Amino acid sequence: MAFGVMVGWGVFAMPGNTFLPVAGPAGTQIAIVIGMIIMLIIGGNFTYLMGRTAITGGIYSYTKEAFGRDHAFLSAWFLCLSYLTIVFLNGTALIYIVRMLFGSSLQTGFHYTVAGNTIYLYETLVSALALGIIGVLFLIAKPLLQRLHTIFAIMLFAGTILITVVCFPHAIAGGALTEFSSAGTERVHSVLSLVILAPWAFVGFEVTSFDTAHFRFPIWRSRPLIIVAIVAAACAYSAMVLVSVAAVPDGFGSWREYISALDQLEGVASVPTFYAASRYMGTAGIVIMTITAVSSILTGIIGGYRATTRVLSTMAEDRILSERFSRTAYSILFIMLLSIMLAFLGRNTLNWFVDLTSFGAIVGFGYTSAAAGKMARAENNRRRVIMGIIGTVVSVIFVVVQLVPNLTVMEAMGRQAFFMLSLWCLAGFVFYWRTARQGQLTEFSGISTSGVVLFALIIYSSLMWLAKLLLSEESAGKMKADLVWGGAIVMLIIFAGLTIMLYVQDYVRKRNEAGEREKIRAVESSLAKSRFLFNMSHDIRTPMNAIVGYTNLALKESSTPEVHGYLEKINLSSQHLLALINDILEMSRIENGNDHTPEAAAC
Repeated sequence: MAFGVMVGWGVFAMPGNTFLPVAGPAGTQIAIVIGMIIMLIIGGNFTYLMGRTAITGGIYSYTKEAFGRDHAFLSAWFLCLSYLTIVFLNGTALIYIVRMLFGSSLQTGFHYTVAGNTIYLYETLVSALALGIIGVLFLIAKPLLQRLHTIFAIMLFAGTILITVVCFPHAIAGGALTEFSSAGTERVHSVLSLVILAPWAFVGFEVTSFDTAHFRFPIWRSRPLIIVAIVAAACAYSAMVLVSVAAVPDGFGSWREYISALDQLEGVASVPTFYAASRYMGTAGIVIMTITAVSSILTGIIGGYRATTRVLSTMAEDRILSERFSRTAYSILFIMLLSIMLAFLGRNTLNWFVDLTSFGAIVGFGYTSAAAGKMARAENNRRRVIMGIIGTVVSVIFVVVQLVPNLTVMEAMGRQAFFMLSLWCLAGFVFYWRTARQGQLTEFSGISTSGVVLFALIIYSSLMWLAKLLLSEESAGKMKADLVWGGAIVMLIIFAGLTIMLYVQDYVRKRNEAGEREKIRAVESSLAKSRFLFNMSHDIRTPMNAIVGYTNLALKESSTPEVHGYLEKINLSSQHLLALINDILEMSRIENGNDHTPEAAAC
């Protein structure tokens, strides 16, 4: 499960279009090792929390236990975004395989344009069909789908090893493994630029934390499993980098020339990993690589479905979402329909969400590490406290690099990604309003962390979108036009966010005021009861003293034995009743702050 979700289509495509251009083979290997170490630290924080409590909420439950429901909402909201993107991005990755193997054969018939990208219906139906079939299998044959997931993961692992074993000698012989894409201090910058991709590259191992309560083995065994999964994923990324430089098509003198011209190539040559397999293994290599890549896509979709379902059900059980999401069938249908609809926007358009996958994972990793550190401190586990602090600090650094432009060689978050982030934060306010309504007064007593963070991100991401939009224009006229309509959109987004935030805060304030009024009424009611008891017991004690006194006088007079017995009983009952009245009177005095008993005076 952990390995299959981490290793998706990106492990075969990213070496050529991202890793090698930025850092070269040697720099990429160094970055992968550093990223693996960071993920092992964060993975250790997960296994520590998994071993403490066998719950199914995963990151949401850990955050809630450590920091409360408000922070738990924030982590779950962005985590849900990350897992949703894993589902439909892996689904639409099938389009690349279709184009690579069959060229433009499906680029016929009905087509349309979205954001300047031409989308062909037949290609999109391939992705929609895969997403739909997996969704239906979740509904009618979940055990079968789980076994298929295991089979696909094994095929992915075996195919990666086989391709690497065949291509590795050729990669060594070419001498490219020791090369960087830059020189001097720029090497360090390029390596660190790839390290920032670690959350995106390794997101998925944590999905096992959602199924802790259903483990059929001791929970402590999850630690070596997650470690092996992270190491295996790092080896897969590293292996595909080696495969990418193992072969160069005719007409190119080096891997640098080949990689720089990928956008101009078509078919198998456009993906270096596939080209190397076909170069040294022929048709069998293409078949093996295709099976391996499709297995990685399917494991990503299945794992994304499961993880998203867990997050949605956990949020529903905690009354953040509608209780209908607590039913697996409802959540699966929601994910399936949403993913299929997004698939019709085209793969190029959905690439805008790639950066959001990383952002959501970073938020989840950061909260988990912070929760592990806090809980470990309460248990005097110094080693785990240190690991929690390291994971938290690294996550904060990742967030800063993700949001601040030009800190890395690559663009950490593009213009469209900032726009999507602002819309997602705006949508979060709607569910935050539901969370505040369903929460307790002690959980939402004022301006919360979720509200502040969501509103700050709305402002920042919408302004960054506008700034990047203006910088992308080449003429002053277009910049002015973009500033008019772009500014209007930014103002609308910020105004909507501010309106919802103020409404939520006003609702919380009114609820707190109502709670305070209830407390005041309860105190006043208690004081009224105390005064009543005090007055009543004081008024009753006067005639009661008379009854006791006259009974004592009557006992001194001569009377028949029967009458004397009656008077004795009256006297005993009167003394008992008088003692009860005195106790009530003293209790009333204590509640009113007028304790004048000898014991109180002595104190």
